[in-house]
Amino acid sequence: MKRYIKCFLLACLSMFSLLSKSQNFNTSDSLPVLKIANEQLLVILDSLIEYDKRCDFYDSNLVYIVHIQPTEYTTLIQFTSSHKLIKMGNETGCLAKKGHVIVVRGIYDDTLFEKTRCKKIFNYYQPSDGIDSNGTVIIDIYEDDSYTQWDYKYNKGSFTKI
Repeated sequence: MKRYIKCFLLACLSMFSLLSKSQNFNTSDSLPVLKIANEQLLVILDSLIEYDKRCDFYDSNLVYIVHIQPTEYTTLIQFTSSHKLIKMGNETGCLAKKGHVIVVRGIYDDTLFEKTRCKKIFNYYQPSDGIDSNGTVIIDIYEDDSYTQWDYKYNKGSFTKI
């Protein structure tokens, strides 16, 4: 049984390595700086940061992600936090709030944000999966579900928590 688990993990690791190499992202890049255009979004971000301040994982280096995904009838918005910013390739902008960086991913929605002429340079986290010189498999677990995640529906200018 252990042999099958090891084979499965090696296969997953190989597949991940191929996928991550095929995307070939730089470790640093710039994003347009955004301003918040929706007052409700401002309240949600304030609440999220205040909530996280009471959690064990909170510190001043926490990064927030706002992922915007349209559906047929509404827009889904997911708010998450993490200590590692990984470039996904669908970043549309960023802003600062209460000393934290907030990165916006997915679609750009001008009812939520206003673009500025400024840009911010980021150094993204680079996963280090692979095999070291001793043949030991390194599995870099960088996706972590121990942080906050809030999900909302956004329709006609209003948010509904789901």
